[in-house]
Amino acid sequence: MPPPGLDQDQRPVAAIFRAPLFNASETFVQTHALSLRRYRPLVVGLERKGHVLPPLEGRLIVATAEERLRLRLFGRAEALAGRLRPFLPRLVHAHFGTDGLLALPLARALGVPLVTTLHGFEVSRSPAAMLFSGRLSWTRYALLKRRLQQGGDLFIAVSEAIRAKALAQGFPPDRTEVHYNGIDLARFAARPGAREPGLVLHVGRLVEKKGTRLLLDAIASVPEARLVVAGDGPLRAALERRAAGLGLGARIRFLGAQTPAEVARWMARAWLLAAPSVTAADGDSEGLPTVIIEAAAAALPAIVSDHSGLPEAVRDGSSGFVVPEGDAGALAARLSDLLASPELQARMGEAARAIAAERFDAARQAAVLEARYDALVAAGPRCG
Repeated sequence: MPPPGLDQDQRPVAAIFRAPLFNASETFVQTHALSLRRYRPLVVGLERKGHVLPPLEGRLIVATAEERLRLRLFGRAEALAGRLRPFLPRLVHAHFGTDGLLALPLARALGVPLVTTLHGFEVSRSPAAMLFSGRLSWTRYALLKRRLQQGGDLFIAVSEAIRAKALAQGFPPDRTEVHYNGIDLARFAARPGAREPGLVLHVGRLVEKKGTRLLLDAIASVPEARLVVAGDGPLRAALERRAAGLGLGARIRFLGAQTPAEVARWMARAWLLAAPSVTAADGDSEGLPTVIIEAAAAALPAIVSDHSGLPEAVRDGSSGFVVPEGDAGALAARLSDLLASPELQARMGEAARAIAAERFDAARQAAVLEARYDALVAAGPRCG
């Protein structure tokens, strides 16, 4: 029996694959599924972790324990493919290279093309870091990614910077393209007059590459700034200690993980978004964080580092500022500039919203992606 969300939908099926359904920070996977118009999304995963947006509740297929074991340990997907086959999926679209490798046998069992979106960590971390990570999926990827590179039909890099790193790791130039993630512009529409002077917003999982420690150092030298940190992660305790040591006190709030709706509300209140990302010790880098695009849709200027794909979403001096990666002094100076000028904040916010509409609108990006789907389906899979 089909999931209730699919029984009346006659569009051709695109199977969207993500092993965990879903990590809290991965709303972009669900936005991708929900933005499709000519294809109907069937979201396939190996385990349910929560954080599912209501419109997708009736469109999930979760592997059984046996199917999960077979796929992860042996690369066997016949049973899971058997459950998908009645829906006649035209292709499989996996998110992250590690999941693309998992989805390859599923696509082959179904006899359909495989699309894999490369978001960043899988092509920025060194092969040794992936191999010795202690994570089964990362170790498999380090050992077997050549299978994915040879067998995948299309690789989508989320930024020009990530495409360059993917090519350096052996992904085929003729099948590796840039396609920016889209966002729902209406969900982040700005609320005029709601801005709180001095309020700096920082959103993301609290890991090294987000540059949160650098941001704390910069905030400490900008007394008019108040910082709200939305997100959780392994570095939270250390960052809270760092903030206390810097004497930030009441000028900083660690909110923990926030829902997409809560993040949108903070974006409507904040004066600016700070995303001073850095390259982690193991090479881990950003792709193009969705939060920067969401902020732009909310008419929220961003101060970002010149790291990976971040400058592709911010026009320096127009919709925000781009500062040198790792430079706390430059970050503090730009924070002071933007916090001191309501006119600059408003002008940059307007420019940011225009960029979001021009380059990152979910409906427009979905139309481009579905045209690529059409071409892949017409050509058939590389490997049967």
